[in-house]
Amino acid sequence: MNTPVSSAVSPSVISVRDLTKSYEKKNVLTGLNFDLAPGIHGLLGRNGVGKSTLLSIIAGQVKPSSGDVRVFEHKPFDNAVVMDRLALTGVDVGYPSTWRGRDILAAAALRYPAWDQTAADQLTEDFALDEALNTAYGKMSRGQRAMVGNIVGLASGAELLLCDEPYVGLDTHNTDVLYRHLLDLTDSGRTVIVATHHIADAAKLLDSALILGRDGKVAAHLTPEDADVYVVATGSFDKPYGALAYQRSPAGDRAILPAETAEHITGVRVKPVDFDELIDAALEVN
Repeated sequence: MNTPVSSAVSPSVISVRDLTKSYEKKNVLTGLNFDLAPGIHGLLGRNGVGKSTLLSIIAGQVKPSSGDVRVFEHKPFDNAVVMDRLALTGVDVGYPSTWRGRDILAAAALRYPAWDQTAADQLTEDFALDEALNTAYGKMSRGQRAMVGNIVGLASGAELLLCDEPYVGLDTHNTDVLYRHLLDLTDSGRTVIVATHHIADAAKLLDSALILGRDGKVAAHLTPEDADVYVVATGSFDKPYGALAYQRSPAGDRAILPAETAEHITGVRVKPVDFDELIDAALEVN
């Protein structure tokens, strides 16, 4: 299978070469190579492929087993020069369970030099979270913990924002709130990595989608421009070489494949492919 791989535009905020990470006898990451420039990037893959592990390595909280990782041109592990410039958020980030949500935001305001209190207040209002901020973190719902983490990340002003499943537990309204605030970051010059299963929501925001395969390597690094190379083809045909997705049906076969390949298949109907469809197809085969 020829899965498109797109190189990020220099200068890279994150550069990863031959990264591996093992826990005891389990190999999680087995040789990652990629670069990320400023922008919003999706980190996608099946459960257990190492998305959270990769974010923790980039954040300097976990040491790689081997390979080279550079963030702002520095090795991130336990490096204050790097860690002071980034924020890692998610429902599994270890805030003290007895702290109220309000205490966590107050601590974050002291932790991040570029903290934007106006943004934090607006996010709290938009998420309708003000009353819940008086609740101990350990007693909050999963969605409330996600919203606290999202406020910390978005208001932090950090140059690099790592969001681990920011949509977890959010209802439709709060998913839209998060989408709007992430959209505000598109021209900010910041670098954002969003690890998520909400592809349809995230795809509209992304400058690229980094897909981790079950083999612990980068399966694909896609950009919206890659969607221009592929089409959705329907008709009656066997699975073409290079197809990212193929479905046989009595009502008509369907494939996502390079437009150049579709030109050589007789009797097919083609239409443009959306970026989220392309991501879905790459995830399905990896």
